[in-house]
Amino acid sequence: MTEDALLALLRALRDRVVGVTDTALASRDGLIITSDTADIDPDNLAALAAASLGLAQRICAEAGKGTLREATTRGSGGIVAVYAVGTSALLVVVGDEGLDATRLHRESRPAVEAIEVLLRRGQPGFGGAGVAAS
Repeated sequence: MTEDALLALLRALRDRVVGVTDTALASRDGLIITSDTADIDPDNLAALAAASLGLAQRICAEAGKGTLREATTRGSGGIVAVYAVGTSALLVVVGDEGLDATRLHRESRPAVEAIEVLLRRGQPGFGGAGVAAS
């Protein structure tokens, strides 16, 4: 049941933000939890996103900017945004060049919070309000 609810949240985010093409939810160690992807291998996406978030976490720590919330990568064809979900998971959102990044960030925050609640219900050890900078 939790996986269906998580997938519904991913699809709802995709529906609310024009330009979102793919979404995935992964553990912090890069294992896929669930995904709504078309032409992207969700396992590779999860692994790379976890590595990206780890690097961004280190940058935040080095710069003294506190708890990491998100890391955004902009390429010539669009955006990949990775959001910390507690201390154990991450949300990956891929969008085309027409994606409105401001709207994505505004819509992603409530989605991250809802995902965190669902993960807590499904996994007793899950927790945290963000990825602590270390």
